[in-house]
Amino acid sequence: MRNPKFPQNITIDIDPKIFNEKFYPHLQTIHEYEVYYGGQASGKSHFIANKKVLHLTTIPGRNMICLRKQSTDCFTSCWGQILAAIEALKLTPFWNVNRSDHVLRNVVNGNSIYFDGVDKIENIKSFKPEKGNLTDVWYEEVSEEDSVENIRVIDGRIRDEFQKCSLILSFNPTYRQHWLFDFVYNFLKGKDALVHHSTYHDNAHASVDLQRKTEALKFDDPYRYQVYGLGEWGVTGKTVFNANKIAERIRDLQDAYKVNPPRMVDFKYDRDEKTELVVPDSIEPYSLVSGETMIFSEPKPKRPYVLAIDTAGEGVDYYAGQVLDNITGEQVAVFHSVRAPDECVVQLFGLGMYYNEALLVPEINFDGSYLLYKCLEMGYHKIYQRTTAPDDLNQGYEHKYGFRTTSGNRMYMLSILKEWLELNIGKINDLKTLNEMLTFTLQVKKTKGIWWGAEPGAHDDLIMALAICLQGREQQATEEIPDTRKLKGVYFPEELEMGIKDNSFTRREVEIYKKNSNLFGENYMYKEKKKRSRYGR
Repeated sequence: MRNPKFPQNITIDIDPKIFNEKFYPHLQTIHEYEVYYGGQASGKSHFIANKKVLHLTTIPGRNMICLRKQSTDCFTSCWGQILAAIEALKLTPFWNVNRSDHVLRNVVNGNSIYFDGVDKIENIKSFKPEKGNLTDVWYEEVSEEDSVENIRVIDGRIRDEFQKCSLILSFNPTYRQHWLFDFVYNFLKGKDALVHHSTYHDNAHASVDLQRKTEALKFDDPYRYQVYGLGEWGVTGKTVFNANKIAERIRDLQDAYKVNPPRMVDFKYDRDEKTELVVPDSIEPYSLVSGETMIFSEPKPKRPYVLAIDTAGEGVDYYAGQVLDNITGEQVAVFHSVRAPDECVVQLFGLGMYYNEALLVPEINFDGSYLLYKCLEMGYHKIYQRTTAPDDLNQGYEHKYGFRTTSGNRMYMLSILKEWLELNIGKINDLKTLNEMLTFTLQVKKTKGIWWGAEPGAHDDLIMALAICLQGREQQATEEIPDTRKLKGVYFPEELEMGIKDNSFTRREVEIYKKNSNLFGENYMYKEKKKRSRYGR
């Protein structure tokens, strides 16, 4: 139990101007985990030092240790910041400073502040305050830590029966594959945690020279500005795509979406009461905050669109769809989901139909054949056709549905995408796609040599879907599509297929003709369905 002689509280007059406006609401709060990260000179360390000095001065029964990876760095940074905070808050009379041992002891309530390095992790494991328990740990520049293991050790040392304890982590931006990214966005979910992001814009005490130098990065090196100025997560390797242009586009979109965010939708639909199959004509979008389709530009009548799909493959659990306006090349919609394949297929079918029955370009490397079959079954007419070379059984080139990515064409596709983005980055409207580009780097693989790919832990679904989309654009119109003609006369199946191949008819015109023609009646449609069923098997 606490010493009854300890005062229960101490009243101190504080000048609020010492604290930056963005940090001030968190001055009196204590969370089990507190994470402060962001750009350089954002004032986060200044705030932490002042906050914890106040807490340990006014709340009895607390002890804190300040840490950095190296003890010498801790003594030169954290020690100075804590002393500066005591002086700025005019709390010097409350603290006894032992410079030789690097320990601060509160002369009123017996609290102590210690300083050490995690390079001596064994010391941390056996650490015990002179009085009471360890209630607070501040790990400054925690991004210097190689793994989360030492954090778990430290976290296990913080305990007190009567006080809420707090583990505080602060750091400048680091790369997305660092353990901190997973710690912040996954481990802390559902926990009593404060995650606070700040930039130099939030620091009213930053010097004019420092602000000017940081602002200059916006024009001289936008990617560096994104990471070090704005405190966004970066990458370790050399990005394949132009990181500066990507960072600048991200910044522009973030500003624009604060005022006019894109519409998020899901596609609702009915099922046939007897067969329980989805009724294709019932599929329509509705706005949904958690919808997995982002609409950046609504479809325009007669406009030609392309929808390319990267299906979930080995080690990847996302379905990704990219929709481009084939006249302007603008990215107008994106689908990104981890749902089951049958659910993703319905959403993608609806998305394609919504955009004037966009040319569908599904990658069929993995389970794309299932997607292709289901879209055909529901009556999708405009599908990309690849050509396969002649063989012993087929002397002519054969047209097959779907796009196939191979080791032979992957680098070519990505090179085309890289060239296209140099001139068209302003046509990309999806922040997820742009962020994927920042983690798509040049790597050296033992089995593959020089390799362009996602960094460990990152994804490339949206990038590959975009690369496929560019490849598929050649089979879609590049000007507004005229109204569908009504075919007159009598055509046999062979004539209709030949007409599609030589561009005399569109597939849409042929399908409408088949549907309305009485020449073959129900038997014709039955044969067509059987043929598609065999294709699916």
